[in-house]
Amino acid sequence: MNVDNDISLSQTRAYKQLAKQRLEELEGDGFAARGQQRQISEAYWKAESNTWELVERLYKLRAQAQAEAQDDDMSDGGSERALAARTDHVAVQELMGRSNELTEYVEVRRWLEETAPEFQAVETRKGYLFYTRRSIAGRGVKDSRTVTEADPDAPSRQRRELAPEDAEYSAGLVRTLYEYVRRGRVNNAIELCVESDEAWRAATLKGSLIWRDPELEPSDIPGSRPPHTAGNINRALWKHACAALAADEANDAYERALYAALSGRVDEVALVCDGWDDYLWAHVNALIEAHVDQAIADSPLLYTPAQTADLGNVPSRYAPVSHLSQVIDALASHDSPNLRHAAADPFRRLQSAIIIDKFPAYLDDYAQHLSTAEPTDTDADAGLLRVVVHIALFLRRLGFALPPDAVAAVLDVYIGLLTSERRDLVAVYVAHLPPNCQTEAYAQFLCGINDPAPVRVQLLVLAATHGLDVDAIAKRTAQLVLEKYAAHWPSTAPYVLAEPIEPTSDAESEQIRAIEWITAFPRLYDYALIEVCNLGRQLLLCGRTNAAAKLFNSLPDDFVQPEWVAKTKPDSVSPASGTPDSFANVSLPGDVSYVHEYIQMLSLCDAYHYYSTWAEVMCKRPADSASQLSSRMQAQCLEWKKTAVQTTNHATFMFRNRLIDLDWLSPQALGIAANPSSDNSQTSRLEDLSRLRGLYIPETVFRLHSILFDSRSILPQNIEQSLNLAQLVADESLGIYHQLAKSNVAYPRGRLTAFLGLMRRSAFEILRIQQLSQPDKPPLLADSTPASVGRTTA
Repeated sequence: MNVDNDISLSQTRAYKQLAKQRLEELEGDGFAARGQQRQISEAYWKAESNTWELVERLYKLRAQAQAEAQDDDMSDGGSERALAARTDHVAVQELMGRSNELTEYVEVRRWLEETAPEFQAVETRKGYLFYTRRSIAGRGVKDSRTVTEADPDAPSRQRRELAPEDAEYSAGLVRTLYEYVRRGRVNNAIELCVESDEAWRAATLKGSLIWRDPELEPSDIPGSRPPHTAGNINRALWKHACAALAADEANDAYERALYAALSGRVDEVALVCDGWDDYLWAHVNALIEAHVDQAIADSPLLYTPAQTADLGNVPSRYAPVSHLSQVIDALASHDSPNLRHAAADPFRRLQSAIIIDKFPAYLDDYAQHLSTAEPTDTDADAGLLRVVVHIALFLRRLGFALPPDAVAAVLDVYIGLLTSERRDLVAVYVAHLPPNCQTEAYAQFLCGINDPAPVRVQLLVLAATHGLDVDAIAKRTAQLVLEKYAAHWPSTAPYVLAEPIEPTSDAESEQIRAIEWITAFPRLYDYALIEVCNLGRQLLLCGRTNAAAKLFNSLPDDFVQPEWVAKTKPDSVSPASGTPDSFANVSLPGDVSYVHEYIQMLSLCDAYHYYSTWAEVMCKRPADSASQLSSRMQAQCLEWKKTAVQTTNHATFMFRNRLIDLDWLSPQALGIAANPSSDNSQTSRLEDLSRLRGLYIPETVFRLHSILFDSRSILPQNIEQSLNLAQLVADESLGIYHQLAKSNVAYPRGRLTAFLGLMRRSAFEILRIQQLSQPDKPPLLADSTPASVGRTTA
């Protein structure tokens, strides 16, 4: 067996040991409640431990047989062996070497024997029939029911009984002997007979030993060689006597079962069977004994055995079987409801499939069952699923063919259980799925993770540890979450401009967190940039500048790569700065447009957020007083004015230089073709960009006017700059007036008329200021309140 197979078998031993430890913990916990739940747990861990024991035994043999079948250089010593002297032992060993099936049956019997529950053996008692002999030798009136002779056959010959004490001990003794044989401990049974001064019974048990002679056996026969001749040379005659003794209904039930088991009969063993294991052992034992008897009968022997043909056959109501599958089927349809129920136990069905080498068919049926069964949280069902999954992986590693769809199906269900219990193990089992399913399965798992970013990254690292495509998984996870909400984005998004302090919705937060999957590793930043722009675009179309700002702020500090910045340097000069064709002559790579888009959307969010800061500062202006201001108030006014001037200048810079002058989100500013030929995604992108310009460029102009107009008292020159916005709007290179005149969901009639109202307001304010500065001139306006301005200009 190769190294990989040894490793796989060591895993089954580890699984078995873990199950045994859990069972021992339950059995050793003396303070735990001994209720029904405890019994269920003990039965489960016992069944799992036994199943792993069975898997290790049988598939070790099957893996060896598979390896030998593939070995073209395997030598064949059969012809030489045929010429060698043969004993019964040699004949049986040769049969075992030829028949893998019989070898497996022997292992099944050993498994059933070694996993049988413990029992209380009778104590050893010296003195054969002590009380009966004392009764016989005693004086006085003798009990007519007690035998008068103390030999083994006296009860059956005289139709009398032993002394009550001896009868009770004899019943316990034969039951113990049967339990020893049931557990494959024939030597213990023989020793108990000898120690209890029943050497005659020990002799009857020794008749089961197969005859062998070390002087007549080849040196390469497996197993240890006895120092002298051993075993029963007339085993067939002995078995006939055992069968006759077992068939005698006058004998004790366990004595009948004892000799029935030794002779390979099922009838009398079945009388004392308690469950599925006992029935299966009786049938397996009978099947093995039949093969052994046939091998000895067919072998050319060195002696003439005693003839049994004239003795007749002891009848049996159980027909001979040729394969254990017949036994398994018979137990499943047995007359006994208890036995049928035991055969239907999930672990029994699994063990049956392993025994008859039908695990692939079982796996198909189990996968079908999982696809139609109702979800359940019971430990037993989850435990069986875990065992089936690990057996499937174990067999696949050994090279046994299994239905791939069924393996994938049970793995998928098991992974679903792990997502809520052992998330750290999900990657281990996803790695065993077909390669084309791994990315989707792990991505679906990650979609349900709402832990902080470090935990998410750790789950991706675990995926890489087990050979999964982490980059593809991260992309698919983000895609699944974003697609979940893509249908909720209306084709014509309702536009209600959010306040910077307004909280984001759960849907927005989940989409923002989806981006974390593709920003976990710098190598994915190029891909993440596109998804960030796509999501930011949709958020801004709904007026959710607060959510867009949260998106941009959630990105890693090193998100903007140096090479991105280097690619954008040719575009650092704006079209409105007086340098014509600064974009038209630059050839940009395809992804650079997203760099520009990201920077410009980020600039919008920063500017709108800063606008709130500016408005807050302006609202904190100290109140004017006609009285003489105190020095403290004067200091406050000066401090406020200084802050207001700085804030106003910075706000003006952000709105003018970073938004308006850059021709915000225009195809030319982004470096993309205005009329793509066949790219549907690019066409949709251009449509979204056009809608964003129609929504935000007018709003940006209005806010810039507010900054300039409302700061005229601290920066007098700003009033003229507010009026100069008319020239900026009319500039054909920027085309802002087109955006003001365009209708949109928020302003069906556009905003050009409202903008002209702002310009009138700035013009009248300039005139008012001029009037105040030249009091000697006749007044131009009687009253320059905003309402009168509107009426006068109208």
